[in-house]
Amino acid sequence: MNIPNVECALGKHTMVQNAMRIGFESALTERVKALGANGFTSADEMSEWTAKMHLLSGGKNSIKWVSDGASTALYWPCIVVRRPAKKAEYYLTGAGSDIHPAFKAGSTNYEQYWMSKYPGPYIVSNSKTILLSLPGFDGMSNLVTKAAVQPSYDTALTYGKAGGNGSHCVTNAEWMEVAMSCLREGFQPKGNNYYGRDYNDPDTAEYYGIPAYWSSSKIGRVLNGSGPLSWFHDGTPWGIWGMNGNFYSVTAGLRQKGGEIQVIANNDAALDATDQSDATGVWKAILQDGSLVAPGTDLSLKYDATAPIKICTEITARTSTESKSNEFGNVVAAAGVTIPNILKLLGIAPAGSAAELGGDYIYIRNDLEGSYSETLARRGGAWYDHSPVGVFFLSLGSDRSHTSSRVGARSAFL
Repeated sequence: MNIPNVECALGKHTMVQNAMRIGFESALTERVKALGANGFTSADEMSEWTAKMHLLSGGKNSIKWVSDGASTALYWPCIVVRRPAKKAEYYLTGAGSDIHPAFKAGSTNYEQYWMSKYPGPYIVSNSKTILLSLPGFDGMSNLVTKAAVQPSYDTALTYGKAGGNGSHCVTNAEWMEVAMSCLREGFQPKGNNYYGRDYNDPDTAEYYGIPAYWSSSKIGRVLNGSGPLSWFHDGTPWGIWGMNGNFYSVTAGLRQKGGEIQVIANNDAALDATDQSDATGVWKAILQDGSLVAPGTDLSLKYDATAPIKICTEITARTSTESKSNEFGNVVAAAGVTIPNILKLLGIAPAGSAAELGGDYIYIRNDLEGSYSETLARRGGAWYDHSPVGVFFLSLGSDRSHTSSRVGARSAFL
């Protein structure tokens, strides 16, 4: 296998950088297709791919290798984007000099984490379904058989960590670290939210992604990495693709339970040892001072199903037959309630106006009992959602077992 020769693309015209990225990533995708379920076995080849990705992107991107864990392990690549640690006040004025929660897990402060550049596809090996990050594939399919993969919340967690090497299903803290950086930099990424193109773009060929899945004779999902540069989180070839539309992503570590807002502390949802099942003690409620406490603690913060949705300490209105929604930027505090900065950093409460947050929506359930008494976070939106979706879109309307052709997963690495 001849791995393409590369040079650092940074400093060149953006379109030249993008052409260089496409050429290298496409070569890697073709190599993955050629190997299929046989995977990579040569440490020298894997090291060369990784080194050349570092050189090409100036260190902005890398390749993480996940394996099936067999005695003679097979490996597959995940293209990832480096996210260096920053203080909370970088993202939100007045949030303090401590680092953003995405960079803290267990007792460790991390200098960085790596977000997968693409959501999927998947490979099955050694009885494991492993979540990857590669362009040129349908992100909700098996890369060999093309069979659909539709993970529930719990299976997304399983697939995310199946490959080892610090891999996990992207957490809400990580997703929101990226989203808040978009807000800070004043760039809201576009994406496939209108049957193959962005709702706000012209209906011309250059604004469409490459179809991967059709829905009712319309374009549904598109191939990872296709579409214009505006579909990357920062508008550059080295950004994160697909955080607006295409399909919803499970984001670990955020739920509502009977209306109470609950999180897993910092980025602990990224750790293998963290049991995210319903009744475990890792789930915490939040008080107005931002402290995390046991679920059910008096005056913990909750979602009230009013119009607009309010953050309250005592629920006055509950959902019953359907979820409640409005623009995320229009979520307000109930009278006398203070919203702590942690809710804004984690995308639970808005850190800006509806316009500043791209007009993205929030959907909630706050049922006291029944199938929707626990709903867990999915973000990003789907191909048919039009303008309400984007990096700040939050759905807390589906239960733990929910699966759909519209819900997939993305990995990240600590």
